[in-house]
Amino acid sequence: MIDIQQVSVTFAGAGSEVHAVKDVSLQIRKGEIFGIVGASGAGKSTLLRTINLLQRPTQGQIRIDGVDITGFAGEELRRIRLQMGMIFQQFNLIQTKTIYDNIAFAMRVAGAPKAEIQKRVSELLELVGLRGKADAYPAQLSGGQKQRVGIARALANHPKVLLCDEPTSALDLETTNAILELLKEINRRLGITIVLITHEMAVVKKICDRVAVMSGGVVVEMESVLEIFANPRHPFTRQLVHHSYDFGLPERLLQQAPGPIWKIVYCGDHAEHPVISDTAQNFQVDINILHGKIEYIGDQPLGVLLVTVRGAAADISRAIAHIRTKAHRVEVAYGKP
Repeated sequence: MIDIQQVSVTFAGAGSEVHAVKDVSLQIRKGEIFGIVGASGAGKSTLLRTINLLQRPTQGQIRIDGVDITGFAGEELRRIRLQMGMIFQQFNLIQTKTIYDNIAFAMRVAGAPKAEIQKRVSELLELVGLRGKADAYPAQLSGGQKQRVGIARALANHPKVLLCDEPTSALDLETTNAILELLKEINRRLGITIVLITHEMAVVKKICDRVAVMSGGVVVEMESVLEIFANPRHPFTRQLVHHSYDFGLPERLLQQAPGPIWKIVYCGDHAEHPVISDTAQNFQVDINILHGKIEYIGDQPLGVLLVTVRGAAADISRAIAHIRTKAHRVEVAYGKP
């Protein structure tokens, strides 16, 4: 549905140029939730804004449903933007207007009749869980409620695409989860394509189908979310995934370990099998689990364990070889094999 072809964005700086986005190509499928993740300054927000031409590419093309919109202006651009709602990090609500008027604003600009606006605003307030708040003002709402208004406003003109620029970074953890669940429900019920920018891997894990990892203006890796977490290939992606698990071990455990500390990654059905106990029983080794967890990404289990293995060298080798046949990946996390 969204085809980004060799897009670059360059800004003129003081005596030099800043290459915010460098030759990025992405294909975003209709109806999916697509994440773009990276650290601050990676170029992800700039890339997002090229989709609706709030930021025009220096080079490259943006295609929507097969149509090259890169050169659109005037009425053509206005029509294409009506198909794309946008949600902002800091809500961007009009403080002097009621919640009703904030949501209705985009419809009035589009020339919608009053009766249609009243009906649509009522539907959207119900959808985002703000029934009864039409006459309130933004200052009377919590951060999560303000973002719900922002979502309702973005949906007002029945867009095909929802562009989300760090929609949860200003919210606490509980509110973040509630907003992400709302976006998932909107995607499921309306079939709307969502493109979401974030610097948090936890957000990607919870909501996205696929993800592009950006660093230094470049997409360094793009895969399904499950594959990114199970088998990150680029060093920057591996760093993001490692930090998201928070598998740091106390120095005391590292010093006392009888040998290398192994990292075992399970994916799919293997995550639910008793591989560790089976290995310990059949290969005359003792396996000590130091850290680990199993979670579900898109209804698929993903397990990660940090373990030490005691026993004769030959038995340890056979045990690790057996685990490798059952696990998605086995590698040394600390120490030497």
